[in-house]
Amino acid sequence: MKPFKFLAPIACAMLIASCSSGGSSSGSGASSSASGSTGEPSSSQTGSTGSTGSTGSSSASSQTSTPGAGPFITEPTHIVLWSTFNDSYQTRLENFASAFAAIEPNVEVEIKKESGSYDDLKNKVIDGLAVDAFPDLFVGYPDAVQAIMQYDRVVQLDDYINHPAYGWSEEDKEDIIEVYLEEGQSYPLEGTWSFPLAKSTEVMYYNRRIIGLNLSEFDPTLNDGKPISEDYINNLTWEELFGKFCPAVIAYNNTLPDDQKLLRNNPDYTTTVFGYDSDDNLFITLAEQYGYGYTSVNQTTGKGSVDFVNPGMKNLLKQYNVYHNLANPYFFSKGTNNNNYTNYAFTAGCSLFSVGSTGGQKYQQSDLFDTGVARIPHAEGGKAAVINQGPSISILDHKDNNRALASWLFYKFMTNKQNAADWAINTGYSPIRYSTLDSEEYAEYASLEGKSEKTLEIINARVARYVAQVSEDFFVSPVFKGSDEARTQVGGLFAQVVSKAGITDDEIDSLFNDAKNNVLQKM
Repeated sequence: MKPFKFLAPIACAMLIASCSSGGSSSGSGASSSASGSTGEPSSSQTGSTGSTGSTGSSSASSQTSTPGAGPFITEPTHIVLWSTFNDSYQTRLENFASAFAAIEPNVEVEIKKESGSYDDLKNKVIDGLAVDAFPDLFVGYPDAVQAIMQYDRVVQLDDYINHPAYGWSEEDKEDIIEVYLEEGQSYPLEGTWSFPLAKSTEVMYYNRRIIGLNLSEFDPTLNDGKPISEDYINNLTWEELFGKFCPAVIAYNNTLPDDQKLLRNNPDYTTTVFGYDSDDNLFITLAEQYGYGYTSVNQTTGKGSVDFVNPGMKNLLKQYNVYHNLANPYFFSKGTNNNNYTNYAFTAGCSLFSVGSTGGQKYQQSDLFDTGVARIPHAEGGKAAVINQGPSISILDHKDNNRALASWLFYKFMTNKQNAADWAINTGYSPIRYSTLDSEEYAEYASLEGKSEKTLEIINARVARYVAQVSEDFFVSPVFKGSDEARTQVGGLFAQVVSKAGITDDEIDSLFNDAKNNVLQKM
């Protein structure tokens, strides 16, 4: 594990997947989906295009001059990519599609933006399966991929990866973040079913006005009586945060005149110390950090198990209920805040912390203060687990091998070394290649030198450095039939339990059991 150029002292566990334009490795060259289609182009296509293709053994000199160089598709082939990315990200994908035409001139790539959420996109794909109204490339979370797998329309990807002519090289395979590869292989069926694309994790954004603040007058044990430092913020436990920091900083804030307060009063927002956007991510992360259980999968049968109904998780949510319902609240989340994102209060100066995605740093910038970036708190005595998130991409099966191969070739192209770096630097998503993190371009992007406070540029740099530091702590949740419903249910469960002042144990038990039963109905 080599240290990154911009973080030489830090040993990092990131091994990132790359997709170079050529390469060779051992492999059969025939990929299958859950419905059994293969990855070799053939002359007897049954899909909508009726196209034929070549594996690179064509007599055309442009295809044989460089081993494994292609083009591999010799008949007109149209493929479609669906995502919910914003217009800026869509433009980058469209640029990739235009450049790809020079490599595979017979392939037309249509980049289509769908409105709504990732769940809406998944549902639209499923609704279109019966009438062949679904994309070739689908950007979604593993739970969504698993839902589509139940219809036998997701292509298994291993034979594309290993194909000697158009697969990844051995260098490429060694260039992949281990947890991203594991995520693509974490489905009930053996093999690789999704690839990394817009990967991210969670980060704790904070108001840097607290750095250097000495709260020993209010709690002499806090940070051993020393001023607040970056190291202290980066190593917060939940117990330290809510047991010491929050009461001390609120007591300090109450001594300040209105125009100097750390926690501002604003009629549009609740004044709260700590905000966490994703209720479901917080529930799942707490379960992982404390080891209380969320879900699990039987490795033999692939059947999921609902494990979150346990005393540990119930007691944790009871504690968060108290933190949320204090006269001067310590905590709020999107679900406990009328579905308003916590960054609104954060950037208005009404909270000191906002946990959100590393892909959404632009929403954490404020003109009022400089935004810091730190590791999310962890369980005292537990694991410093940080959730791996962000959508991946899968190839869907139209029973047309040219379309499936073209889809793989396009994914491989848009995540090659140059394009992977371009995507990471211009979107803020985590690099999916080690070579990106070790590149001069990314080193410059991640450098703090010459970057002014309160700017998005310096927040981007801090996030880039953060991702390298926490990569070895990434975790993924198991995927199975019903796992998407489990995520939905625990998010709603968290918001319901934490929001209600004076909630009883019987009410908590009932809400937990209802959530479990709702998941079981989907399994």
